[in-house]
Amino acid sequence: MVKRLVLKKGYYDVNGYFYIDKETGAGFLFDPGAQGKLLSDIIDENGWNIEKIILTHGHFDHIDGIKELRQYKNIPVFIHENGKTFLSDPYYNLSAMAGVGEIRLSADGYFKDGDVIETADKGLSLRVIHTPGHTDDSCVFYSEKDGLAFTGDTIFKGTFGNYRFPTGNYETLMKTIKEKVLTLPPDTVLYSGHTVATTVAAEINMYN
Repeated sequence: MVKRLVLKKGYYDVNGYFYIDKETGAGFLFDPGAQGKLLSDIIDENGWNIEKIILTHGHFDHIDGIKELRQYKNIPVFIHENGKTFLSDPYYNLSAMAGVGEIRLSADGYFKDGDVIETADKGLSLRVIHTPGHTDDSCVFYSEKDGLAFTGDTIFKGTFGNYRFPTGNYETLMKTIKEKVLTLPPDTVLYSGHTVATTVAAEINMYN
């Protein structure tokens, strides 16, 4: 089960996602970009066991709810191995120029391309696909079983991520999308950071 929340802080918003095994209530939280108390309350109301917070990349609008959430929940935070700089440096995570206050965080663990992230009972399983271009720590998380992927800001419905931020690159992003995202099965549902869901089939013609 996927539950999307549009998390808001000031002028910005971002999609945060709960990915939950309906049978056990175990799962993951993706990109808690704001409203950490709200996220904590939702976890409690549903009795979910959120085993990991997974970050698609380290920009401020995807991480800014972590500090508040940590006041209520001790959930380990994971990001790509290139993400350490983004979490700790307000220039890289863009908070220094976003008017939200400088953000400095640390992760509890790191992953790399090809890793598999699973719940303890292996009811949910996601393959890590490193997708540089928007940032060099960007990743997509793919579930073959459920036919879905969490894409962060790599690809959106009808468009793609901004490549003008630190470590971004247009040619790298296009190569990433064509070779790593659009090669997933056509009916794969893509859950992005800032638009409604789409599918590989719906986006593929844009890149031909």
